[in-house]
Amino acid sequence: MQFEISQPSKRLIFNSDLRGLRVNGIEYVSGKDGVLIYDQTMSLRTDEVELQMSTNTSTLIPALRSLGIPYNSYFDERPVVESQNDITFYWNPSKLAAFYNRFSTDELDYQDREPVIRRAVDFLSSNTDHLPLQEEFLARMLEPCKLLGFYQGFPIFDGSVGFAKLQSRLGIHIDSETIMVSTPLDRYESDVYELAELLSKEAGLSYSQKKNRVLFPKDPKLLELLGVE
Repeated sequence: MQFEISQPSKRLIFNSDLRGLRVNGIEYVSGKDGVLIYDQTMSLRTDEVELQMSTNTSTLIPALRSLGIPYNSYFDERPVVESQNDITFYWNPSKLAAFYNRFSTDELDYQDREPVIRRAVDFLSSNTDHLPLQEEFLARMLEPCKLLGFYQGFPIFDGSVGFAKLQSRLGIHIDSETIMVSTPLDRYESDVYELAELLSKEAGLSYSQKKNRVLFPKDPKLLELLGVE
């Protein structure tokens, strides 16, 4: 599934099959080494960018920058850029949290995301000098988390309730499209990858690696293996 947002001589193509950003046939993702897409694409300039179907600024901001579409410099501030790998960023109020409170696509099915993404892109490109956002807590951080059970010592959380993956990161987090296994501590990173290999073999599914975490597609075989209906 995909759709396009066009500006004069510029094309943003949102694709539900992507988990990162693609420019000139090269796909950029934030991998196990923790290097952010923002930093990988620093020098890229192009007229067409394909990216994941999301308002996540980890791909949306590099896409706008690569196209030369202006946006507010707040999104280039280093703590904001690095928030993808720093769960403590969201323990405090921020304008980034306010942006997501208005434009998050995390809990939306792909067929419902297009209008939200269009509004987000319009907001970013229309407020280049002044960002009309007050610092807020991420709304989902204030909701209680829902524990579904345990697997191999890892707690399993319902990702649609609360925001356990930003409050502790530790655990197996089941979202609308993915299942994430993660830890906030580098010294337990190998445990996450070992569990991922076990789940991959048992369920016959591949996964992508990021720093201290892995992502599986949400699949009935994996849910059954985890004991979650």
